[in-house]
Amino acid sequence: MRRHLSVLTLFTALLSLPVMADAVSDSAGKQVPVLLINDVYRLHNLPGVRVLRQQLEEQHGDVLLLHAGDFLFPSLLSRKYRGEQMIDVLNLLDGDPDADDPLMFIAIGNHEFEKHRLKFAAMVKSRMDESQFDWVSSNITYKKDQAGKPMVYSSHLVPSKLIEVNGVKVGIFGLTIDSKHPAYVESFSDPVTTARNMCEQLRSQGAGVVIALTHLTMDQDKQILQQLDDKGPDIIFGGHEHNRQTAEVNGRVVIKADADALTAAVTLIRPGKSGPPMVENRFEQIPGKLQRDPQVAARVAAWQQRFEQEFCQDRGLTAECLGEKVGHSRVELVAEELLIRRFETNIGNWIADIALQHFREKGAQISFINAGSLRINHNLAKGEAITRKHMNELFAYPNHMVMIKIKGAVLQQIINRAVREWSGNGHWLQIAGFAFRHDPQSETADQLTLLTADGPRVVDPEEEILAVTNFYLIDHKGDRDGYTMLHRDLITDKSAVRPKLRNIVIDALQVVGKEGIKPQVHGRICNTQQEGACLAVDGVK
Repeated sequence: MRRHLSVLTLFTALLSLPVMADAVSDSAGKQVPVLLINDVYRLHNLPGVRVLRQQLEEQHGDVLLLHAGDFLFPSLLSRKYRGEQMIDVLNLLDGDPDADDPLMFIAIGNHEFEKHRLKFAAMVKSRMDESQFDWVSSNITYKKDQAGKPMVYSSHLVPSKLIEVNGVKVGIFGLTIDSKHPAYVESFSDPVTTARNMCEQLRSQGAGVVIALTHLTMDQDKQILQQLDDKGPDIIFGGHEHNRQTAEVNGRVVIKADADALTAAVTLIRPGKSGPPMVENRFEQIPGKLQRDPQVAARVAAWQQRFEQEFCQDRGLTAECLGEKVGHSRVELVAEELLIRRFETNIGNWIADIALQHFREKGAQISFINAGSLRINHNLAKGEAITRKHMNELFAYPNHMVMIKIKGAVLQQIINRAVREWSGNGHWLQIAGFAFRHDPQSETADQLTLLTADGPRVVDPEEEILAVTNFYLIDHKGDRDGYTMLHRDLITDKSAVRPKLRNIVIDALQVVGKEGIKPQVHGRICNTQQEGACLAVDGVK
């Protein structure tokens, strides 16, 4: 069984870049402290964020709190409350449940548009109106209603903001990826063009430091800095990818933290007279390292208790229905996003196996499931009861499964997409029935191998393969996670029932019963940077 590198080994936690030689600050000693979180779908680590903010304020005075998007959806609680619980708890991160927070700003993520039909524009507006912080959004234009007003507007929705932090004028603007295009959005403007215009505008207004708060891919963030250089932002705080990372381009930095506030980025920005500012960054672990703020913790507990009661009551079940045991594992199940979105994991293997097994009688040979559809974001301990709550958190989406017929050449295109932008993206695949070799350094996938009853063999580009996957990846009405080579016409039986993956998995757990499951990593995805077994056939071109 192959070894996974530890999270601490995989991700460095410190970035410090020297200032350019001529960049001497006009105001010696002035600095802009920033606390960044991003892609926070659950409430449980926010009490620690509040404590970290207090600690930083004691050390540095004013502290900017930034959230780089994705928080309204998807989560178990948001299925019922549509993000209301997130806004309510985020409003407490300044310690005052009633006052606006002048130093907190949020970017709009693609998952804020999970509810995409026109009628949900009012819901998005309501979440903004409930906020005690500003949403900075510079590249989204909303459609207008019959009265000529934008369908989404709020006093808390601003294209940019100019504020003073410890005597430094700071300009902030926001950018959002266009992967989800709801019916109430007219257009998304080009991020590079928008960044150029916003930087020029904010600097003309006196900004000494310009921050881009983005929900884009790392490649898009770096492109902004590459193309704009000193006409672009001084620093980018971003989200969308779910693992902590930094990048330096032309002396300027992109910073992203781990999803669900597993870590927060703590950054000190020291502006200079010219050139990029000096930036010092570290990542602070939240759970297990920081105390929990009692006020925020109490509000989190209240929302969770309310949800569990209402969830069960709505279904006519006992009040403890989410705690009902549906199975257990004899080994730790690796579901943390830092791993399941980058490597083959044991729970990923098991789920892909179960999906494949469900369609075996129909001739299915392989299965692949995008890791972004497996969203529990923590490991389950050996022997821990697997509950209905775990299943509902793991499968945040319906994940209707279908069988498609593809050629070997298309399967190669699929794995090429899976390894692209290998940095914790949800389009990474968990697979069964086939194997390949992955080189993270070159972001390439080769040695594509079909795992058959007669042993592994090379995949012929012209052979036809029956594959099981989730409908989302073939539905042209969505973004398909970038798998544009897939489409509905590939479905083998369009009239067949599309079972939910969650139900398939729960049934499989209950069949196993007291014996429990013991999934392993087999070597289906052979990472060239790791030791261990590899099922991919050598010499596949």
